[in-house]
Amino acid sequence: MTGLSKDLQLIFVAFVASLTFGALTNVLRRDPLPVVYENPAMRMLRAISPVSGPALPDPEMLEFKTVLQRWKASAAVFVDARDPAFFEEGHIPQSINLPRDSILQAKTIGKLKDKARPVIVYCSEEGCDDGRIVAKGLLALGRSNVSLYAGGWEEWSASGSPVEK
Repeated sequence: MTGLSKDLQLIFVAFVASLTFGALTNVLRRDPLPVVYENPAMRMLRAISPVSGPALPDPEMLEFKTVLQRWKASAAVFVDARDPAFFEEGHIPQSINLPRDSILQAKTIGKLKDKARPVIVYCSEEGCDDGRIVAKGLLALGRSNVSLYAGGWEEWSASGSPVEK
């Protein structure tokens, strides 16, 4: 055997040993890491409902005009999915702060007692996934009539609409 093939054999043995050790360590963990990557929405939904079932529908997307009408008529509960620091800097008046990471906390969900009332979830802007994650989480928890305001805080505040700090 040449020196190169011996080196390759040693590398292969080290690779297999490392892979085996890592897999065994993960199996023995109290909370093993998933073998396949799960985005934050998938992890949250699995935590809410570990039994796989039919896919949840996407929440209805609302435009600014509709959101403003519903806010003026007090026809919905507004949920701000941003981190508390951003919520404190300003939010849609009478909004409830429900960041993605707190969706499983009973005290936070308790603020949404009236299950008959529609819920409008928003985040920072259209590209922010936290609003969609929170909306899907509420749907997974059994809420119905959950909508998503894609324009979010950026569009609301830029329009000159009322804000609360």
